[in-house]
Amino acid sequence: MNAPERGRDAAAYTYAAAIEELEKFLAFAAIEDIPARDLLAGFAVRARAAGLSVARVQIAWRRLDPVFNSRTLLWTLSSGVTEENRTHADGPNSEEFRTSPIAYLLGVPDDTYRCRLVGANAPFRFPILDRLAAEGLTDYFLARIGFGPQVHVMRPGGGVMISFASDAPDGFSDAEMAALGRIRYMLALSVRSTMQKEIGSSLARTYLPRTAGDRVLDGEILLGHGDTIDAVVWYCDLRGSTALCERLGTDRYLPFLNDFFAVTARPVVENGGDVLDYIGDAVLAIFPQGDGVTRALAATSEIRTRLDDFRMRHADVIGDRKDLADLIGVAMDIGSVVYGNIGITERMAFSAIGTTVNRVSRIERLTKTFGVPILVTDAVARLAGKGWMSVGRPEIDGISDPPELFSCL
Repeated sequence: MNAPERGRDAAAYTYAAAIEELEKFLAFAAIEDIPARDLLAGFAVRARAAGLSVARVQIAWRRLDPVFNSRTLLWTLSSGVTEENRTHADGPNSEEFRTSPIAYLLGVPDDTYRCRLVGANAPFRFPILDRLAAEGLTDYFLARIGFGPQVHVMRPGGGVMISFASDAPDGFSDAEMAALGRIRYMLALSVRSTMQKEIGSSLARTYLPRTAGDRVLDGEILLGHGDTIDAVVWYCDLRGSTALCERLGTDRYLPFLNDFFAVTARPVVENGGDVLDYIGDAVLAIFPQGDGVTRALAATSEIRTRLDDFRMRHADVIGDRKDLADLIGVAMDIGSVVYGNIGITERMAFSAIGTTVNRVSRIERLTKTFGVPILVTDAVARLAGKGWMSVGRPEIDGISDPPELFSCL
């Protein structure tokens, strides 16, 4: 056996030991639920220490998120780990993505792409390769790893794109390529555990109230499981929505309705409230006891301010509704609510039910009767301070002992 052959065998043996250690690290990283940033940093540093000439490692995947389209983690020898989350608007439609090796590999049958950056003439096929060559990198290897035989990588949770770049004078050796070709699968599996957790959290955060999502992820998924809590219950309804829907049609009404929720539900969340449900065009929310009244009033005040701009944006739709009472009705009450899982085992909802919830929705209807935008119970008014005027104790359908109600002066 000549010297070059002995050298190649020694390198292969060395990388075999490195692969075993790297795979062990990645397996325990997945088991211990190490964050993806730390996982990538730990992997890259260990790979470098084992003799692999990786100076840059990038992992990208499609997210299941209403705001972000993709997540990219990048490790470089000089800067460590950085992260980028692209929105649906600037993700797959951006010029940078369309002219990238990732976009190319997503459109061809091959699952790998390699380009040697040393000794080649610029410009390269993809602009990013010119930048990497200018930074002193000498080799680029990109792999597409899908999860499942019929699942496309561009589907959220469907797979990952992993790239490696070398700073060795001649790029990756054959032994290094063999090592990277194997280790990419365990790296992808380790990242997959992060992706699945991210998807679960995103679904819970998007489709469940904030506190309910946390509780469901902690295992509270049994039908009928719930707790009785004290809270400020807040309810806001849009006036004349049925007529608006009929006049505008679905294509125009849905964007209008979502804009309405943006100026009503978002201030609730920003002030520490929890949006429980959208009931047609109404928002049902709760605020925790303690400073819940203060938070609910702050949210309501912010809504009144934002509705001024909302009216201007949709003047052609809502006409001359200059009085706030012609646009919305808001009701607030304090009491106990049962907060938990209701429905059937095949389709449950995590929501609040009880007398306080029923009462506050019926109080909101009375804002039309009194021609005011806001009505609160005496329990809320006592904590709210000055600036409230009693409207008496009007009858409330289904409530045997109706509370005294107050409107803003």
